[in-house]
Amino acid sequence: MREVRKNEGSQMPNVSVVIPTYNCGQYIRQAIESALSQTYKGREIIVVDDGSSDNTYEIIKPYEESGSLRYIYQENRGLPGARNTGIQNAQGEFVVVLDADDELDERMISLCLEQVEKENTDWCVCDIIRVETYREDLRKEVYRAKLPQNNYKLAILADDFISRSAFFRKTSLYDIGLYHEDVQVRVDWEINIRLILAGKQFSYMPEPLYIYKLRSSSLVKTHAKKKFDYTLQLLKKHHKKLADMGDREIAQIYAQNLWRLARAYMAESRAFGAGIGCIVESMRYDFSMKRLIHPFYHHLIKRWANQDSATRELADR
Repeated sequence: MREVRKNEGSQMPNVSVVIPTYNCGQYIRQAIESALSQTYKGREIIVVDDGSSDNTYEIIKPYEESGSLRYIYQENRGLPGARNTGIQNAQGEFVVVLDADDELDERMISLCLEQVEKENTDWCVCDIIRVETYREDLRKEVYRAKLPQNNYKLAILADDFISRSAFFRKTSLYDIGLYHEDVQVRVDWEINIRLILAGKQFSYMPEPLYIYKLRSSSLVKTHAKKKFDYTLQLLKKHHKKLADMGDREIAQIYAQNLWRLARAYMAESRAFGAGIGCIVESMRYDFSMKRLIHPFYHHLIKRWANQDSATRELADR
């Protein structure tokens, strides 16, 4: 790993924006500009190049030479490893994690910082704007965090109810051991689980301050299979461990997640072996006849409905 150059300036930044990148040369300029455009100026920008082979450095070089950001190059370690490198080199008390193909609203740092300091919390959750960049009409939609009324522990294990957590108190990330580099996909859900299980308190800023861009490459079936594999790894890492300690509620949540994952494996990736494995494990932790027969019942109802519709069409001729 080599660090090329540091920011110029005499004041120590209070917030560090960490931008991990891997072959995102065509997108990273917008991410950098959104960080530079923040209304809060007491910040630094750190770009961690995770072994890119495209024109990433050509895009970054003018910013680096002007002292607008710090540039760090390392051999490829994946997203969590690149984030960790940025955090470990951050000078700020707070860290913002920005993916290289996403953007920040210009008020993101100021609003999240204000909320965290006011409530004395460890991290900040905000809403997102989801942009489907692969569409000709560039579809945009606001996604709100669906915060439960109580028991965040059970809620975060059931599903990642947090739309986006990109603003952290740096010491809180160190307290839980930073990002775990064995989980390369579902990275945000994994760290959200550990933060909540560790009792770290979060603030919620009900504003769409993070702009998440969904590209066409995100929709490829091979990516879906990889996502499912890492989801299974995450479930075994956290849910299974807690279920094996005798927590009945978590065992039921583990089983429900496995069941949903089985359906995803088979429907979206045609990975029937993995899907059946998830079904067997689900039944072992929470046997449910209703859950077992529901897909078949649903299939029969749909089949009967189609047959009835076809009969009516024949009768109408």
